[in-house]
Amino acid sequence: MSKKNIDYSVYLVTDRDILAGRDLCEAVEESIKGGATVVQLREKKVSDEEFLEIAKKLKKVTDRYNIPLIINDNVKVAKLVDADGVHIGQSDEELTEARKELGDDKIIGVSATNLEEALKAEKDGADYLGIGAVFFTGSKKDINIPMGIEGLKEIVDRINIPSVAIGGVHLDNVKEVMGTGTDGVAVISEILGKENIFEATKTLKEYVGGKMSKELFGNIIETIREKNPLVFHITNTVTINDCANITLAMGGSPLMSFCKEELEEILSFSSALVINIGTMEKNMRKIVVKAGKIANKLNVPVVLDPVGAGASKPRKELVESLIKEVKFAVIKGNLAEIKTIAGLENSKNRGVDSVEVEENAKEIGKNLAKKLKTVIAITGKEDIVTDGERVALINNGTAMMGKVTGTGCMTASLVGCACGSGVDCMLGAVTAVTSMGIAGEIAEGTLLQSEGNGSLRVKILDNIFNMTKERFLENEKITLENF
Repeated sequence: MSKKNIDYSVYLVTDRDILAGRDLCEAVEESIKGGATVVQLREKKVSDEEFLEIAKKLKKVTDRYNIPLIINDNVKVAKLVDADGVHIGQSDEELTEARKELGDDKIIGVSATNLEEALKAEKDGADYLGIGAVFFTGSKKDINIPMGIEGLKEIVDRINIPSVAIGGVHLDNVKEVMGTGTDGVAVISEILGKENIFEATKTLKEYVGGKMSKELFGNIIETIREKNPLVFHITNTVTINDCANITLAMGGSPLMSFCKEELEEILSFSSALVINIGTMEKNMRKIVVKAGKIANKLNVPVVLDPVGAGASKPRKELVESLIKEVKFAVIKGNLAEIKTIAGLENSKNRGVDSVEVEENAKEIGKNLAKKLKTVIAITGKEDIVTDGERVALINNGTAMMGKVTGTGCMTASLVGCACGSGVDCMLGAVTAVTSMGIAGEIAEGTLLQSEGNGSLRVKILDNIFNMTKERFLENEKITLENF
């Protein structure tokens, strides 16, 4: 293949350790089927002889699909196996020497951790650069300070050869990474660390390409069922049973507690934390900030449902304290609650209900999401979910759902299930909010003449329990912006 026409967009780096016993060749083949465009064989702990045997087997796979095989840090193995190229680091063989050994037809990539290294590699004849680490990453333990998006962009803007961003690239930051103009992303765990390698690669490919299929939302439902996330709730006592049941219905495991002494122990094995201040009382007020801070320390995503945020001074003070002390993955509320958090004092907040309809709700959500660096989900006649750039407008749901206490609280539990499954919390929030709306629509449509809001509540739970990817995609009414 011509090295001038290489697609570097999804650059898979191998790591047999992360596969936990799964066959390397089978895993790589699944990734190629899902959309991997380059494969780099990375073996740090084996002899040249074993490296060569692994490379020979993998070359048969990459040749079958006409995908370039790049050998990491070993020119000898690259030459013996007739690989498509080699990737060398700053402490490895000199680029000019590697070129003499491999010839002009082979691809040579070079790692660059700063602009000086990048410009030198380009001058010396590198075909592409691996730039990073962009973020903190477990595979590069010697990195003290990642270069970040600005450092990546500085290099990309100055070079005239292809580049791939390396280090800590995941679904929640890949769009920002690709916005620098880099040609692709190099990943390990975002593909090989997933149970379904084909789907993980397909999803990443869609993100990298800037096109997102709504199938991704349906996939999240399947991911939740697969992961069975444990969602710890400090929540509204009026709806605590419904929150537990809807978590179970979605495929998660609920855990409810108001005990300060067990917070750290419980959060150490929790997948997500949902904080709901609906029935605010002294004990709950004492523990929610502490719980949120512990969750942040443990990298457990935190979802906030600021019920009635502006209804009283103590409630408002608690929300202000939470926002100041805790980093939230998602904040879900009605427009009045979101406006209170945003400091827009004219919101007509009547307890847990919002009486507002405002044309600029989308901008309020986007601005707050940017300010707090979180996902904002505004529930109402039209639901709005945004991370400050991407926006999803959701028109599922029914007015009758307002006659059932706790549909908002249950939605927060669904968001917790999604975020606790390790998915992009923006997409997870969209999936959760939409799923609740779909469940309500289907529930109302199947009510008998003699049935009312009590039956609707039960049917909502049943429809979440029976939600599938196919049912979701058949019923979703989502409009996407900037995806």
